[in-house]
Amino acid sequence: MGRKKGFDGKKISAIVSVLARNPDGVWLRQLSRDTGISATTAGTYVSGILKPLLEEANLGTGARPMLRVIRLKPYVFQKIAEGRSISEILKMLKILSSAESN
Repeated sequence: MGRKKGFDGKKISAIVSVLARNPDGVWLRQLSRDTGISATTAGTYVSGILKPLLEEANLGTGARPMLRVIRLKPYVFQKIAEGRSISEILKMLKILSSAESN
């Protein structure tokens, strides 16, 4: 039977919850520890489905920075404060990005 294809909603919620509690951002390894998700998996989610919600600051140059600090965009904090769910925010951002590309 195996695992369902796609991203796991529980992992998305865990990552966003940790980031919401840390408005100044966290580094990827700390995000991994706080969520209980492997660093590789957390990095995949951050670089994949959650990318439109996040801002990144890298310390170091090149393809592999020494430190990667991740935080939610101010827009996301505003929508969470309004009571929006993460899935609603992701849908809005997908609609906005598709409208901008057309």
